[in-house]
Amino acid sequence: MKNKFSVAIILLVIMIVSLTGCSKYEKDKSYTTDLYGTYSEYVVASNISYSRNESYTFNTDNTYNNIYKEISDENILNDFDIKGKILSIKEINSNITQITLDQEITDWSTGETSNDIIYKYKNMLGSFDEIEVPKGKTFNLFLKNKQSTLNEGNVFDDKGNLHYCINQDDCTCDKTNFIQYTRKDNIIYFQSMDEEHKKYYTIGMYIVEDGIFTPQLYKEN
Repeated sequence: MKNKFSVAIILLVIMIVSLTGCSKYEKDKSYTTDLYGTYSEYVVASNISYSRNESYTFNTDNTYNNIYKEISDENILNDFDIKGKILSIKEINSNITQITLDQEITDWSTGETSNDIIYKYKNMLGSFDEIEVPKGKTFNLFLKNKQSTLNEGNVFDDKGNLHYCINQDDCTCDKTNFIQYTRKDNIIYFQSMDEEHKKYYTIGMYIVEDGIFTPQLYKEN
């Protein structure tokens, strides 16, 4: 999964996805479940002609199937159907399961190859960053993009602003592009940038043991 998404793209999708039917704070629908089954997500952003459809199916014989299709402006960016084996399943703490696949990926920042790693939290698959999160509804925190050799990543400030900065050492990002966030219990909510839905907050990240989990795919019932 880490070869297909950056944190910046995740934030982009969260900002543009439709919020129709949401309450003021999106309801947390997470629940504890076993690993096996299908996890999927379908994202459509009509205002920028973008769509992404992905699923992972994990089988009890420790095989998996990864289907992925991404389209932008009618151009197919990615389209594949991969079958393989799960090399290891490891509980790295009380919240997070690390799944290592036989699929090899290339780190674009270093050119090195490694086995693909996915993280599971409850009924979700996504990315996990080991980091200490300060207490409070808002806080100062830099969540570095581990896939980049640059000092770039998500910047949280104690005023409730969040943005992606490509150079944390000399950040000159336009503040009008910042989004608002707030923490409630162990969830970090992002405020919609859509003027029509300004009062709505969607779930962006979960604060878990030892760090932050960012969900990307959700288990199908």
